[in-house]
Amino acid sequence: MFIRYLILFASLFLFSRAHSQEKVDSVISIPRSQFFVDILRRQYPISCFQGVEAPSYLRFKSPVLRAMPVEYLATKQGLFLHFGRSGKLYKMEDRGDSLLYFVRIDRTINQNYNIGSHLFCSQDQIFELSGYGFWKSNGLLRQFNCTDQEWDIVPTNREVHLPLVANSRCNAWRDTAGAYLYVPYQVVINDGMSFSKNEAAVDRVSYRLDVKKRLWEEMGEVADPALTLFNTANFVTYPSDRGLFLGFNKGIYFADFTTNSISFLNDPPLVQTLLRLQSGSHSYYYKGWVYSLNAASYQYDSIRLDPSRFVTTGDVIWTKPRSVSVWYLLLGLPLLLGLLVLYRIRKRKKSKGTLVADSAVMQQLRPFTETEQSLLQLLLSRSRKGLTASITDINYVLGLKDKSPGMQKKVRSDVMSSINEKFAFVARMPTPLIQSIRSEADKRYFEYMIHPDCREKLGQLLP
Repeated sequence: MFIRYLILFASLFLFSRAHSQEKVDSVISIPRSQFFVDILRRQYPISCFQGVEAPSYLRFKSPVLRAMPVEYLATKQGLFLHFGRSGKLYKMEDRGDSLLYFVRIDRTINQNYNIGSHLFCSQDQIFELSGYGFWKSNGLLRQFNCTDQEWDIVPTNREVHLPLVANSRCNAWRDTAGAYLYVPYQVVINDGMSFSKNEAAVDRVSYRLDVKKRLWEEMGEVADPALTLFNTANFVTYPSDRGLFLGFNKGIYFADFTTNSISFLNDPPLVQTLLRLQSGSHSYYYKGWVYSLNAASYQYDSIRLDPSRFVTTGDVIWTKPRSVSVWYLLLGLPLLLGLLVLYRIRKRKKSKGTLVADSAVMQQLRPFTETEQSLLQLLLSRSRKGLTASITDINYVLGLKDKSPGMQKKVRSDVMSSINEKFAFVARMPTPLIQSIRSEADKRYFEYMIHPDCREKLGQLLP
């Protein structure tokens, strides 16, 4: 069994090395079509999704791109071509001949860390949310930096994972103004854990991102009917100016995020037509019509999808926020009692200058973010074995391995300082939680571990 895993790992490593060294086309051309010209005339950003590998009409040489799904994003700045799970981004140039040209504007090297991510435009900037890669999903927001031609991590108040199940294209919706992005629920995946712990965890809280403020807000909890719809949509969904159309064999549902409602249209012929469009076609919804381009025949067509024909089902996407529900308040009572016990213990031991935190209370406190928890679990696991974590290990956990050394150092310092401050406040211990020591192999570099005096309390704070 060990030999099989070793061979598999070696094969994946060689495959990734081969693809990372593959030269990627700097310019891609396609035959001119009114389909692409019309997209740029629309009044709000439009995403045209392609659920299969790169279509044959795209003219390029790189076999790496051939295996990647394609999507187009139309904004005020122009039409962009994006290769899924790679971060490779091209911008269209119209040179007045029979072809349309897409010129590469990014310098992305790494790939396959953002499988199933959601690409969208907001405030004239291109963003990418979440994705799966390296055996786990992430809830990070990335923004394309036009100056550096790379994708930057955008700090937010929390990580929000997309529901990367079933049809991943119904995992989020952005309003026409680009001010908010809605995620109906989360699916957190970690295939790197043991088989007893690697099942995808579903977080039913519905979130809304204020893109300008970089803040995630809880809208409520996804309702059972809505969760079933998002999980079982049969084919591609279309984002509109109010929500998402969800395709099923029996009909079409419409999840309206602006009114928090769900409606339904029973039209079998329309369903069959839309279902046929999913095989090798680019398509999008705009003002009551679905426009499509067949990637094989290059035929441009449209079909009516009238939102006024939909009938409300009486269901909602999310219920009211948990913060105002009775059961949530009741669940908070043990925490309040625990904090009261902690206060009394602290007051009693004030003369000694230290605080012995009650273990039951410590287990209820969760001061660290998901990223900080991942780093602490790595350091605690290594420290208990008498080992340390290198800078390379920490960069991998923090998602920094492709960033510049200066950026890596800054983010590492900020994260560790935040962790030490939070631990000192919660545990009332002056000892720094994370220790740095000179590397035995190279004295120029540091390695990191958890201070022996802090390991027991840290274990109580981690899930």
